[in-house]
Amino acid sequence: MRTLDNGKEVDLCQFCAWVFDFFHPRSQEILALLQPAVLDAFYRSARDTGPPRKVPAQLSLAQTEQPELESTGSASGKPAGGKRALAKFGAWKDGTVQIRCPLSHRPGSSPKYWVELRNRTGHARMHKKGNGEPYNGPDIAFELQPGQQFTHFCTDHAVCAEHGGYGFLSETALTAHINKSKDWPKATPEAKDAAETGLQKQVA
Repeated sequence: MRTLDNGKEVDLCQFCAWVFDFFHPRSQEILALLQPAVLDAFYRSARDTGPPRKVPAQLSLAQTEQPELESTGSASGKPAGGKRALAKFGAWKDGTVQIRCPLSHRPGSSPKYWVELRNRTGHARMHKKGNGEPYNGPDIAFELQPGQQFTHFCTDHAVCAEHGGYGFLSETALTAHINKSKDWPKATPEAKDAAETGLQKQVA
């Protein structure tokens, strides 16, 4: 069972579920790579019969100009209005709840990298820890927008409890996380109690 962006659940076969889990969290970056400007640069590089390029092809594509989006010229990384600017990976998008990722990203990305809140777990797993293992969402100290505050927290999983609870903006979002993360290792009763006690102290 998988939850779509509109909140509806769909029952998928094992292969379709694998495809959904792989592509859905990365949909923003995949769609950006399918933009005409990027594809054109890729096709031109493939037809190039001249001497080998000194810049790796991947880096060339990452630095290729992207389709236009709203300007991200303000100090916060949010749109400043006025003239439109070229889009970058991690650029601010209007009309969606976003958080900032503090990790390093590919060359050409927005200096302040914004991630849709609903995609943060998938985004986290695209990054590797020092031991080569992928991050889980709770492992990264994502930064909330001013005025945002998590109201519901998961302490059921070991990694969620370890970080003092994994925050969400609604009970529906928390329930969706628990349903989608049934294979995550469970927290011990002691770790769960410690996380919940810490959350109670923050509210008090």
